[in-house]
Amino acid sequence: MPFKNLLSYWSGLRKRERYVAGAGLAGVLLLLFCFLVLMPVLEARDKLSRSIKRQENVLQKLISLDEQYRRLKGSKAPSYGTGRGVSDFAMSSRLDSILREADLKSRVQDFQTIRSSVKNHHVIRTEIRITRIKMDQLMKFLYLAELPGHGMRIDQISITRTPAETEYLNAAVTLKTYGKKPSGPERPAA
Repeated sequence: MPFKNLLSYWSGLRKRERYVAGAGLAGVLLLLFCFLVLMPVLEARDKLSRSIKRQENVLQKLISLDEQYRRLKGSKAPSYGTGRGVSDFAMSSRLDSILREADLKSRVQDFQTIRSSVKNHHVIRTEIRITRIKMDQLMKFLYLAELPGHGMRIDQISITRTPAETEYLNAAVTLKTYGKKPSGPERPAA
């Protein structure tokens, strides 16, 4: 029934009114087409082009890092460790000085060192559990541990809040260092 009413209304309009109504209807349809079809397509295209530019930047950075890595690898760059091999004692000594400097020596609850071998290197992993520390103390410790001169890298970290005091944290940090395996006795030159 509404369609019949619409047809009777349309046939009752004069020719000029029909043109105006038709132009209005065409404008509304054009507007709907723009908002529902054209705008999403243009936005998707812009988003895709921005994403491509971002990924190209990342690729360029990766290429430059790869070149630096190959250059360093070719020039026998220093490893994470000391090059002579890192003893458990040396690692413990470094960690002790870092803990003292970060004022966390009294907060260490557990300290475990595990040594494993990978090809011609050995890996020393040390897990430290620290209780009741503040965020700035933890950040200072992590910063000092990652300094290039110490030869250690943070492998894992787990941080929890203390149940009773919200400003204090408990942290479990696993540090890792590498060293070359000591080679066998050298043969004298003939």
